[in-house]
Amino acid sequence: MTRKTQKHLLTIVNLHCAGIDIGAREHWVAINPEQSAHPVRCFSTFSDDLTACADWLASEGVEVVAMEATGVYWIPLFEVLDARGFDVRLVNSRATRQISGRKSDVLDCQWIWQLMAHGLLKAAFRPADAICGLRSTVRQRANKVQEQARCIAHMQKALTQMNVQLDNVISDLTGKTGMAILRAIVAGERDPNTLAQLRDRRLKADEATVARSLHGNWRAEHLFALDQALAHYDFIHDQIHACDQAISDALATLPVRTDETTAPVKVLRNPQRSTADQRALHQALQAVMGVDLTAIPTIGLDTVLVLASEIGPDLSRFPTQAHFCSWLNLAPPTSISGGKALPGRKHKINNRAGQALRQAASTARRSESFIGASHRARLARMDTGKAIKATAHQLARLIYAMLTQGQPYVEQGMDAFEARRKDRQLRALRHKARALGLTLVEAA
Repeated sequence: MTRKTQKHLLTIVNLHCAGIDIGAREHWVAINPEQSAHPVRCFSTFSDDLTACADWLASEGVEVVAMEATGVYWIPLFEVLDARGFDVRLVNSRATRQISGRKSDVLDCQWIWQLMAHGLLKAAFRPADAICGLRSTVRQRANKVQEQARCIAHMQKALTQMNVQLDNVISDLTGKTGMAILRAIVAGERDPNTLAQLRDRRLKADEATVARSLHGNWRAEHLFALDQALAHYDFIHDQIHACDQAISDALATLPVRTDETTAPVKVLRNPQRSTADQRALHQALQAVMGVDLTAIPTIGLDTVLVLASEIGPDLSRFPTQAHFCSWLNLAPPTSISGGKALPGRKHKINNRAGQALRQAASTARRSESFIGASHRARLARMDTGKAIKATAHQLARLIYAMLTQGQPYVEQGMDAFEARRKDRQLRALRHKARALGLTLVEAA
């Protein structure tokens, strides 16, 4: 007797959807071929064609639109469609990769539509439009900070070529003493004793030691490089301040989740911002996020600013903290088969929020707190990289609980960690004693 075979067909989940293949010069759009005589159309990347694309999709009754995240070419079309009320879903290009080997723009957009129609594509997380504006400014500031670091390296290179050993007597070339001496050198001063008199009185090295480090050859080409590097540093410095003002303006336009802001529980140190600017930024972030995330040990203002710009206060897109940690790239890998991790390079994921939490976790070794004690215990039993990732995972869970429940952070202290560790050790000893048929008795 033959067995009856039952065909399992995929059901259409999104009937009124479209798939778009993004390009630098043109976009190919595909819709349901049963609802249109011309299901595939091509639109250029000019603004009038983007509007025409939105009009055509609206006339065909499309509600959901899926597109690949190709560079930055998708952003203008995404914004046009989102403003028109479409449910635009940005998907990973790895999920839309062709399997058959046949590849063209027409086939790609039809393949994206087919996957989206059957519900096989997941939308990437994208915060609200107002948060996206803040995110762009924060990323711009981060780029300017990196450019400023390169300017400092260029200034140091010019000093080294002139055999000016200023970096051997001061710890920060951009500090008060370093910048005063650099500006005097660029202005034309060459006398080491006169330059040494510009040292700040808090500097540990005395004036004679500073003067010895300022004997150089003063070659013209190196002085020219130093002059340009210092001018570039000042220019980037002004741009960073402009970014800070733009960030403050963007935060002022965001919805306020709490009107009761509290003072920071720890000292906020940032050499690029004044004390007044740090307090104002702290109050603005607390009002927007609803809780004071800087109360968590090892998390500073810059980390909270990155989290506010990359994620925002609304975490409703993440059902659980496991989803949130997975999106941050802080969860264990899932490329496992037969109980073992598959070999090969893992996919590189650039997540600025997750990287900010990793940097915050890397400073937990010196923290006299529950998180610091947990991190030091991890360092004792695993590699440094794994310990930092585990501590960042712990910080992410705390942040998820604070933002979703609106509760402030409560420090448990190192004593609570030691008590918890002792309790775990006692349970392990009792379990081992029972396995050996022994009884664990506490000493009198």
